[in-house]
Amino acid sequence: MNKKIIFLIFLVLGVLEIFFDFFTVLIKNTLLHKKNKDMSEKTKTNIKLFFILVFFIGFIYFLGQFVQVMARLFDIPLDGGIFENLK
Repeated sequence: MNKKIIFLIFLVLGVLEIFFDFFTVLIKNTLLHKKNKDMSEKTKTNIKLFFILVFFIGFIYFLGQFVQVMARLFDIPLDGGIFENLK
């Protein structure tokens, strides 16, 4: 259960950055506000790419969980290869 909560947090953090630029604005307002500097586009892009990577890690985990649940639901064994199940 603990692992699922961590990956769910990854998904939420990724969505916050991808759609709302949450962490970019937070970093800009907290770290760069005192220096009166603006962030370069390269830095903004790097922050966004990092959180997209975090989002996809969580997404792939939950996609794997979904496949396992659906396989159990339809009684498909996941021990063998993919093509053995199609025979």
